[in-house]
Amino acid sequence: MRVLIADQRPSVRAALRAVLEHDPLCEGIDEAVEARGALEALAFGADVLLVEWGLPGLSPAALLALAREHHADIVIVALGRCSAARDWSLAAGADFYIDTTEPVANFIGLVHELCAFTGRPIAPAA
Repeated sequence: MRVLIADQRPSVRAALRAVLEHDPLCEGIDEAVEARGALEALAFGADVLLVEWGLPGLSPAALLALAREHHADIVIVALGRCSAARDWSLAAGADFYIDTTEPVANFIGLVHELCAFTGRPIAPAA
């Protein structure tokens, strides 16, 4: 699976990259720090979008709508720091929400589960 990390916080991008680099099913990781850059990076192909709720450049709902419009099968995981963002992100079309102030015990397992749930392959095609 290919993953796009779209977050303006270098510490979050670094932490997610560090975990994903150890996932044998992860074929590539791209990064973006603002919404328009994230949309441009999606053109190179991604199976999973890890996106900061409130990424600069577009409203979060607009970003998710455009991502879905052009990449209907992408798994979208919203990242945020407040409980209200959870409800807003799920209503806007995110598949899942992660509160970045709380530890996620098995982040890779969660991403694999979301890919399987949405029917998105997580292993390279044979």
